Amino acid sequence: MTWDWTELPGDVRVAVEAAIGRPVTGTEPATAGTISDFAATLRTSDGDVFCKAVRTANPQAWKHRKEAEVHPLLRGAAPRLEWLVETGGWLLLGFEHLPGHHADLRPGSPDLPSVAAALVTLVERLTPAPPVPTQPFAARLAQRRLWRLMAEHDRDRLDAWATARLEQLVRIEAAAPGLVDGDTLAHTDLSAGNLLVHDGRVRAVDWAWPARAASWTDTASLVLRLIHEGHSPRQAEEWAGTVPAWSTAGPGAITAFAVVIAGVREHRRRLGYAPHLDALAAAGRRWVDHRLEREGRRPRTAGAAG
Repeated sequence: MTWDWTELPGDVRVAVEAAIGRPVTGTEPATAGTISDFAATLRTSDGDVFCKAVRTANPQAWKHRKEAEVHPLLRGAAPRLEWLVETGGWLLLGFEHLPGHHADLRPGSPDLPSVAAALVTLVERLTPAPPVPTQPFAARLAQRRLWRLMAEHDRDRLDAWATARLEQLVRIEAAAPGLVDGDTLAHTDLSAGNLLVHDGRVRAVDWAWPARAASWTDTASLVLRLIHEGHSPRQAEEWAGTVPAWSTAGPGAITAFAVVIAGVREHRRRLGYAPHLDALAAAGRRWVDHRLEREGRRPRTAGAAG
């Protein structure tokens, strides 16, 4: 359940208005994001503020705390965190409000060069990784070997595409943690929905999952999103090549990343988290096939991806 401003406890609303320094005169609910219990642009007589909040008893509350911890390091690469309020069982973050739009990742979009420039800025600013306690991305992948999980528990329910490649996917997935380690503080969850375009610049929002990782991993995350938006895998990787960090990734590392992310999308699709995950899983399969074919490792007989 997402709460409305008027449904928040009175003492919480009073504390937020004190942090802003003026009364809230109206709200506009956020249209993206699924973690927060409350997320909206707060209207005031002297400018707007974006507020996202979570009940402290919510198991996801740690993500808001982590985001608040990371934000001072982002210096212009993300909307400024202006205040944090914790009261009445709620944790609320107030951000600089930037009018704009979510990045358009479709082929031919004028946003694509700005997104690439933002990735360059993030790598430059966050390498070496600042001393923020985060789980290394390699450790996260080591704990999320989802192709192995599906092989052990769902093998009989897998389709022809997955069955034809399963042993190979499990093997490649196992090597991935050792290929994504690095010394950049990465966002790790970039998508169009958390890339905000304002005055020709792109800022990354929703820093709930930062991790120390190889400098190319955020760019790789967006390769999948570009494929989902209509790019071919080759076109998406060519776009990635405009980000210098991409050239530091070996072919095997990129293939391993593609296999892991395809496993994540396949697993989430099976859990039924959201309707759009079928399309993301299909995009992951197309990327995997492109990588395996490029390396001469694609199975000779297999079901069609998608």
